[in-house]
Amino acid sequence: MIKRLFILVLFFFFVSCSPASYVNKKIILPITLKLPNLWTLEDCNKIIDYYTISNVGSNLFNNSPTRQDVFIRAMPFNKNTVAAITKKEVIEKRLPQEDYLPILKSYLEAYTNYTYDASSGKIVEQDSNYSQGYSFKVFLENTTDPFEPIFLEDGYSYFFLENMNRSFSRVVEVTGLYAEDYIQLDGYLNVIITFSPFSVDGKRLFDNKDLNESYQLVFNGLQKEPISIQWNLN
Repeated sequence: MIKRLFILVLFFFFVSCSPASYVNKKIILPITLKLPNLWTLEDCNKIIDYYTISNVGSNLFNNSPTRQDVFIRAMPFNKNTVAAITKKEVIEKRLPQEDYLPILKSYLEAYTNYTYDASSGKIVEQDSNYSQGYSFKVFLENTTDPFEPIFLEDGYSYFFLENMNRSFSRVVEVTGLYAEDYIQLDGYLNVIITFSPFSVDGKRLFDNKDLNESYQLVFNGLQKEPISIQWNLN
């Protein structure tokens, strides 16, 4: 239920985010050194913007043509983005500061394998096996010209999360308004896609559990060539 309500809030965050093609930790480092409950609205927007990537622009390993039939914007749910989304919500809704931690805890548990531990005052693992997987907020828009509807009967089986060794994992869950097993892209689609933490050969896809390694999302079947969106983290 939390996921279905939260996705409506996230839609407005994504519309306001400017797509970035490179995640520069030097820019967000001063922000992450502060406690998230002290972040300003500008801090939150910077965190969200720098983790939000689209297929428009120069992605290092993007071999797709300049003209895309589908525009895709995506953001991973990690400790930084969830903290930024939570604080942004508290600021914009003018909620009491004491609401920050309960909301943070609920969002962490809904979208990551982390939780907020009140006794230590830290974000900690809630699942040592990390079985929940990696979730992304994904916005897809049909930009074909002339317009043609895009339909994939088993659409999400065409999407993959890859590490830089090209090992990949598959989609295990999709939630959101109008999210079905198939994809019918007449206009736009806003979904949360969760990928398995394990590659198809059963090995863990990443050593770091909070997506602090370079990785990419690959979308097949939406146009002639694959669409790749990469996060370069260094």
